[in-house]
Formats: sequence, C-alpha cells, structure tokens
Amino acid sequence: MSCGGCQLLVKEALEELNGVSQAEASFRDGLVTVDYDPEAINMAAITAVIEEQGFRVQE
Repeated sequence: MSCGGCQLLVKEALEELNGVSQAEASFRDGLVTVDYDPEAINMAAITAVIEEQGFRVQE
C-alpha cells in the first residue's frame, strides 16, 4: 500500500465480508489487522480479498 486511498480500499473490502467485525490497514507500516470469526470465514478468504485489491499478503 502506498497511500491513504489504498489503506481505505483494503479496509472497506474486508469489512464487507461476513464474519469480519473490524479491519485496520496501515500504508505506512504495510500491515493489515483483521478481527474475524474463524467459524464464519477463514484466512484464505481474507487473503483473497486483499489480493483482489492488488496487494500481496505475507504471513
């Protein structure tokens, strides 16, 4: 992520997912934090949404 717009794009895309209660993205740190219900959604689905926005995920 290189700007606040990218940060907002990722945050909003994640928060639209069923099972995600909150997401925070920081372009400055290159980090995304997601609070989610593992019984409703898995990490693969979360990763896919981030990658659909054009970003690479490192665990």
